[in-house]
Amino acid sequence: MNSLKYPSLSALLMAVIYLPVCEAVTLVDYVAKHPIKLFIATKGSVMPNETDQSNNLQEGDRALLLSDKGLTDIRGISRLMVEDDGKVVPVTSVANLHVFLNVNQIDTMPAEIAKLENMVFLYCEFNRMSALPKVMGKMKNLVGMYFTSNEFKEIPPFIYQMTWLKKLQFSKNRLTSLPPEIGNLTEIRHFNMSGNEITTIPDSMANLALLRVCDLSDNQITELPEVFGKVQIVNQLRVRNNPLTSLPLGFATMRATIDITGTNIDFDKLPPELQVKISTEKPPGSKEPD
Repeated sequence: MNSLKYPSLSALLMAVIYLPVCEAVTLVDYVAKHPIKLFIATKGSVMPNETDQSNNLQEGDRALLLSDKGLTDIRGISRLMVEDDGKVVPVTSVANLHVFLNVNQIDTMPAEIAKLENMVFLYCEFNRMSALPKVMGKMKNLVGMYFTSNEFKEIPPFIYQMTWLKKLQFSKNRLTSLPPEIGNLTEIRHFNMSGNEITTIPDSMANLALLRVCDLSDNQITELPEVFGKVQIVNQLRVRNNPLTSLPLGFATMRATIDITGTNIDFDKLPPELQVKISTEKPPGSKEPD
């Protein structure tokens, strides 16, 4: 049987949509022509750029919107003066800051990013990054990082010491493994490592007791540790398109549903208590966004 997985037409179209189309420019040059005004989150507010997600924004949070600008170099980001509710202030003084750098051509994250001490979420999806400065590990207010579609071959090791992280996403990179240190991230709620080349899951994943969504889809995982079965995932475990043949029996007690689409798991051979967990949808009543 041919085991090759071909991308769907919709996936190809999305890839085209997210290709940077703006003229390449440095951040310094961009802000010289475009004064920066922070986006202020309000109830029901919609992000100006459809590539930026709003689900982590709380009412009153501020967002620095620099997605899809053709940026190649963001040095100077810590020295920005920004308009915040009619006043011009240093970006470093802004509380509850979300920084959006999606769909650019950034290959290097400058160490000065750590001067944004009030940043709570960093979005740097669809760029060219393969490393991060170690100083980011000291950013105590940073609880979420999104690096979908970059060029990481490993999760930067310092991240495993950021035990306060709640959301971590390195989907569609070049990861081949998850080290045991992943178990240090005991506050993680959202964990997305889909679309990589991961083959094994360490037993320490059992330490991630607060998981709400765990996405391991589109990897090369052949087995999930039995101890991982004790994690009471709340919303959904996604293991789509992995060469799995079985599931830990412990998953039968968690609230989450399990998406096994495209695996080698024989539904009819699963115990009844696991069969009722199999679904492509989250459980009824789940309101937690990804």
